Amino acid sequence: MEGTSMVRDDLFSQMALELEAFDSTDRALETVAHYARVAVNADDAGVMLVTGDTVETPAATSTEVNRAHELQAELGEGPCVAALSGGEQSYRVSNTLDDARWPIWGKAAAGLGYHSVISSSLETTSRRLGSLNAYARAVDAFADEDVEVMTLVAAHASVAIAAAKTRGELHEALGTRTTIGQAQGILMHAFSINSDQAFAYMRRLSQDRNIKLFKIAQEVIGNREELGRGEGVSAV
Repeated sequence: MEGTSMVRDDLFSQMALELEAFDSTDRALETVAHYARVAVNADDAGVMLVTGDTVETPAATSTEVNRAHELQAELGEGPCVAALSGGEQSYRVSNTLDDARWPIWGKAAAGLGYHSVISSSLETTSRRLGSLNAYARAVDAFADEDVEVMTLVAAHASVAIAAAKTRGELHEALGTRTTIGQAQGILMHAFSINSDQAFAYMRRLSQDRNIKLFKIAQEVIGNREELGRGEGVSAV
């Protein structure tokens, strides 16, 4: 038991190091699914997320996982749906064929070849993001210890996913600001105007044409050779 615990501690450390480097939420989710499968010796694993009324599977180790998640969304029942809807932190299914909590989904899951499941909530302090789910083909494949491990993986994953999302949004914001700044500089040089006038011009175009300011800035940069000659973006 102690040896198993040390192996899992090493897995957590390795997962944390990998996740720290990602600024892509998709890559972070794929990594989480991989480590969840390994940590509890599952056949497959995947992440189910909820955005508004949409349930999606952004990361999975097989297409069967995608279908298992889709069926839960369609049927409105299952451990993954329960984990992300405000119920327990984690759920375990020992045999999908005779679990009375989700009888319709259970039979469908068995049809996909899955008989054991652990679902753990992915959440921040303010809301539940989705669920991290491990699947096994054998009956009674997961023990109480596996549920505890999945709960820990999900807790680590929730923090990492939120951090990756924040880093990605920050990089996107910085990239947007840089692009707009470049476009301002081009307009200032082409029309001998100051930065406020250049920004006001792009904002006016954005409003008149109902396109994002970032897209206007990209257009200015793309047409910089024609600016000032009455071509490309219209003169200020």
